[in-house]
Amino acid sequence: MPLNLDDGSEGSGGGQFYDKLRFKATGGNWWMKDGDGEKRFPTGFTCVFDMDSLQTGWSRFNGSYPVFEPDPSLSESAPMPPPDPIDPDKKWKRAFKLLVFSNDHFGGTVEFMHDAGTVTRAFSALYSAYEAQKDGGKVPVIEVDGNPTKAGDYYAPNWKIAKMADRPTSLPEAGAPAKAPAEAPAKAPAEAPAKAPAAAPASASDEF
Repeated sequence: MPLNLDDGSEGSGGGQFYDKLRFKATGGNWWMKDGDGEKRFPTGFTCVFDMDSLQTGWSRFNGSYPVFEPDPSLSESAPMPPPDPIDPDKKWKRAFKLLVFSNDHFGGTVEFMHDAGTVTRAFSALYSAYEAQKDGGKVPVIEVDGNPTKAGDYYAPNWKIAKMADRPTSLPEAGAPAKAPAEAPAKAPAEAPAKAPAAAPASASDEF
């Protein structure tokens, strides 16, 4: 099912609150807030996209933060909301948002939302690939390359589905409040201490 993310233009760059994963379409860089600073991902990252939490809708920047008005469903687009009477130049654009998970890179669950045309088109293609690989309750493990794709004057994410995996137990169900991470079960004592192997390069299978 194609997503209703096309607003006919080329575009440009009350629930649970999550930290925000961000992608700058004008610069091609990924980052998120990390305390009082920022955590950047110049070499990319691997994570889970929770497609069950996906919402499409309309978004605009109100001068302080993005406002998001969701569609009734993924198959039904809501009418464009009325313009801001104070600042009609802040136009509504088609957008999407969903939850993204990685303990290694984000420390848990974050929210990713975007309305730039280069990003919504890249996400629509990724979602089509996901629909072709749907496998029961499994979730897509996404490999995000640190080198974005140039698209005219802007950038699009360079990403792909590495595999389908079981839903992480720490990833909240869509619509459910975030849960505190469960404590790891106690391990049985080892018969003899073993020397730790050398660290292997990160891959999609390390965490998921």
